[in-house]
Amino acid sequence: MHHTSYPPSPTHSPKMASFLVATAWAVLALSQVGHGFAPATTSQRVTNRPTPAIASPSSCQMFTGIVEEMGEVLSLETKDDMTLWDGSKGSGTEMVIKGDVVMDGAYLGCSISVNGVCLTATELDVDGNTFKVGLAPETLRKTNLGTYVPQSKQKVNLERASEIGGRNSGHFVQGHVDNVGTISDRWVDENSLFFKISFPYEYMRYVVPKGFIAIDGTSLTVCDVKSEGPDGENWFTFMLVEYTQQKIIIPSKEVGDTVNIEVDVLGKYSEQAWGAFVPKMEALEQKVKELEAKVMRLEGGNTGGTDSTGKEVKHGDVVPKKFSSSHESQSPKPETWVRKEQAFYNETEDLNPKRENRDNTGTDWVRTKQTFYDTNY
Repeated sequence: MHHTSYPPSPTHSPKMASFLVATAWAVLALSQVGHGFAPATTSQRVTNRPTPAIASPSSCQMFTGIVEEMGEVLSLETKDDMTLWDGSKGSGTEMVIKGDVVMDGAYLGCSISVNGVCLTATELDVDGNTFKVGLAPETLRKTNLGTYVPQSKQKVNLERASEIGGRNSGHFVQGHVDNVGTISDRWVDENSLFFKISFPYEYMRYVVPKGFIAIDGTSLTVCDVKSEGPDGENWFTFMLVEYTQQKIIIPSKEVGDTVNIEVDVLGKYSEQAWGAFVPKMEALEQKVKELEAKVMRLEGGNTGGTDSTGKEVKHGDVVPKKFSSSHESQSPKPETWVRKEQAFYNETEDLNPKRENRDNTGTDWVRTKQTFYDTNY
């Protein structure tokens, strides 16, 4: 079982941090509703394929990080005659991939995860079990898909989109790669295969021990983490069990190769929610401090006053009977309530020897001492 833990700020309640994480889950689910996963309503072009079924536009789909198969890159080419929305021509990169499992139920415009990258199927060949996707400039900048050489029959991890609400054996994977990491080491630990990944420092705050992470579209658990800042070492490790080693492309990679990495999106949502909450909490704390200061003045505390000898009286000090302050007159003061003198009095001290105004309870209440006194203890 995977489990991600985000430690709350040391100055705030752990319950509040839990609330924010729960809010992040809700925001994540709502943000995906009707978000471009249903097929387009315009004309579609499918090679040797009957008209596909139309998915519900209200369906909520993402990925799980459980790779369904390893596909093969057949072609990667840049074209200069691609038609844009206004009829003009532009250049772009397209990739053709062969995959058997992901073609089941595929339709034009559907989303397929290719090495952890959410891509849109623009052409389908049902007989050849191939599909074509477009690679935007941002995709080429953030991922390693542009480095694939079809002649080497390079493999890619493939996964179809999964509706939220169904089974999820991995974690919420958007298919929005943050950046590439570089394999800096790999070793075998009995039947496990370990990898050490160097990763840019700016993303390391989202990588936590035993937390979720998607590597080339595979949902994995982080083992160890080291983050030393922009100029220091920044890496993490993960391991593959025997079964997983046989189902994904990562074991075929060597030291120096790159992998696509998507950090746990819940960490991002939690950080954003917490960032909006903290200033309000700090403002509230400041207001509480101001109110406490006012209460201290009303109780006879000091905010810069002096006693009868001219000595400064600080917060928490016992207030002398003859108290002098810049904002108070030197006339006799009314009774005051002193926080430090909240205590039960010595039983041997008789505060009401004449037994004046005694009720039948045998208990005196002394205003200046703010305590109950019972001579019958």
